[in-house]
Amino acid sequence: MKKEKPSDTSTASVLDVCPPPEVLRSNLELRRRTSVLLLTLLTAVLLGISFAPFHCWFVAYFALVPWAMAMAGGVKRWSTLLSGWIGGLVFWAGMVYWLALPTVAGYLGAIVYLSLYWLIASAVVRRAIRRGWGMWITLPVLWVGLEFLRARVPLLGFPWFFLAQSQYERTGLIQIADATGQYGVSFFVAMVNGVLLDLFQGPLFMRLRERARLSPHVSCGLIAAVASLAGLLVYGQYRLRQTPDVTAPGPKVGIVQEAFPLSLSGPFTPAQTFLEAHVQRSMRLIGRGCDLVIWPETMLPPGLNRAVLDTDVPSLDAGNVSSLAAKQFGPAALETYDVPALREFLTHKIGSEGWDRYRSAAVRFILRHYLKEAQLGQLNDAQARSLACRLLALRHSGDINTSTLRRVLLLYLPGPPEAWSQAEPAEVRAAANLILDAASAEEIKLPELVRRVHETIEARQALDSRRLETQRGRACLVETCSILLDCPILAGGSTFQREPLPAEEGDEWVFENGVLWFDATGPSDVEYAKMVLVPFSEYVPGKRDWPAMYRRLRRLVPELMPQIRPGENLTRFHLHRGKENWQLATPICFEGTFDRLCRAMVAAGPKDRLILANLSNDGWFVYQGKQGPPHGTTAHAQHLVHSVFRAVENRVPVVRAVNTGISASISSDGKIQSLLELRLEEYRRRTMVAGVLESKTLVDGRRSLYSLHGDVFAFCVSLAACTAVVLLVRRGTHRKDA
Repeated sequence: MKKEKPSDTSTASVLDVCPPPEVLRSNLELRRRTSVLLLTLLTAVLLGISFAPFHCWFVAYFALVPWAMAMAGGVKRWSTLLSGWIGGLVFWAGMVYWLALPTVAGYLGAIVYLSLYWLIASAVVRRAIRRGWGMWITLPVLWVGLEFLRARVPLLGFPWFFLAQSQYERTGLIQIADATGQYGVSFFVAMVNGVLLDLFQGPLFMRLRERARLSPHVSCGLIAAVASLAGLLVYGQYRLRQTPDVTAPGPKVGIVQEAFPLSLSGPFTPAQTFLEAHVQRSMRLIGRGCDLVIWPETMLPPGLNRAVLDTDVPSLDAGNVSSLAAKQFGPAALETYDVPALREFLTHKIGSEGWDRYRSAAVRFILRHYLKEAQLGQLNDAQARSLACRLLALRHSGDINTSTLRRVLLLYLPGPPEAWSQAEPAEVRAAANLILDAASAEEIKLPELVRRVHETIEARQALDSRRLETQRGRACLVETCSILLDCPILAGGSTFQREPLPAEEGDEWVFENGVLWFDATGPSDVEYAKMVLVPFSEYVPGKRDWPAMYRRLRRLVPELMPQIRPGENLTRFHLHRGKENWQLATPICFEGTFDRLCRAMVAAGPKDRLILANLSNDGWFVYQGKQGPPHGTTAHAQHLVHSVFRAVENRVPVVRAVNTGISASISSDGKIQSLLELRLEEYRRRTMVAGVLESKTLVDGRRSLYSLHGDVFAFCVSLAACTAVVLLVRRGTHRKDA
């Protein structure tokens, strides 16, 4: 008798034949509004702590899951979406709280606007899950598409708190940013969230020919996530191992950081205080061999650019005098003084004497107040001769030996005259003759002679103070500092520029937020002007095209905040040191957060010897309590994160000089080599500190795919996101949405 072949069902496992119904359907239904809201708020908290300065980077890989589950499981549609929007409000209110310090109105407007992206995401995710779409691919496509949109909206672009930015310390993982930008890292983080969501929210199994099989969403998601992780790590290690072979020594950069809090409500720090503090702090870099020293944004007094310093005030017409006076002294000056008086004030403000007098005053001031004898001894002969010639207004000093010129400089240092009694009499007398500009009598004893020199120096101080209050005098202070450092100074400052086509009366001169270059010859003609301005702060739109709208919007911005003309040129600065030469591009403050602008700066010229120098002023984001010293906010650490991605995306080293911090040096592979902060404990750091930072940079010869092709990846993902949204809207929900 023939043996019957057992049927398939007889050998099938119990799970295959009779799987529990729970594994074949979504399990979560949230009927209580409170449960939906709490899950959404949980995501707001988890996502918040994944970013700097909390450094819980691993939390980002599951932070979106509670919110997405709440959106899918909420029974009541409109209350669920409302909870999603509230979660966005809470997240943004907590993350950008520092915006309220300079502007409460701007802060409230920002959190309402930015929370709308959470509302959009909530609606799309809810519908996609209910249609049975795999979240392992849907969630990263949607989230990256919204990140790209948020960064690109005109005037309102805000590329902060991308998922990628939670991973900035995972150097091996973020190397893919040189091909996809930071969006590639965000895509991976969102994908892991999507895989977890498919595991927890969607059906774990599905029926296939009377059997239960692992859901393709789960299996495909797991395979994609593991393969992506392996690819990212392998590519990251390849790039990191490649770095030593493609880099070359760059300039040694000195960074000066002060800790000046800023506030529209005051008290206001005088511009001269900013300048003198940076000059004094820079003295610590004398003899350190720096090739360049950088000061932060707006630390120079306004108007130290060539367009102002070289202005012939008597030749200006009445309109230019009034416009420039309004920029220099404020609009109220026009109501108080007539044009002749304003012309006289401008002449004194800029400076009416020859440059030699201002240079002498600047050297005397620094010698008397900031320089020490040990630092003076570190100067080479060329520096000493240059300083002495400026001090004495000498055109030629070839017939004067260097030791005599050094003695002249020493005589200007503060100290009791009796200290010179042990010095070589001949050298002291020769130096005194140069200062007094007359032959000293041989019968005068040395201490008495030195005392007369000091009396002469003291008599000149009052005149020096007046000269150093002028813009030419202040420019000479920076110039003298450059000579002492034996390298150029790159510094940020507001500039006044002529406007060839004034939009309205009084616009013959306009403000620009600039970067200026100073060396031994003074300020250079080469300047960079900030191109991307902070909307409704530095810049109110519509001045030329919609003047009526502009006037209404301008009332919303405090009068203390001048409106700035955006720059138009991707200016580079050229640094020559011996046979070496490098180039610097200088995104200012907020510009360093925009990947497309920094990419344009890199693409504007040769790449192999380029450095990005980000000059910023985060003094606006400092909390000043009623008691105790002011403290830096989380904005300082979050601002630094962007520079890590700019370095990787373009394969360029980045140096940051920031008022109140965090100044840093970052290599072309995204490693933070050094930074200026005070570590109190392992998890407590104070950013609002003053100091100097020295960094030996390495320039990178690689030109990345991102530098060549830009946001192709993000653009393609955004197209896919738009397509998905259209499909969801047109076809409706998979099941009736209560």
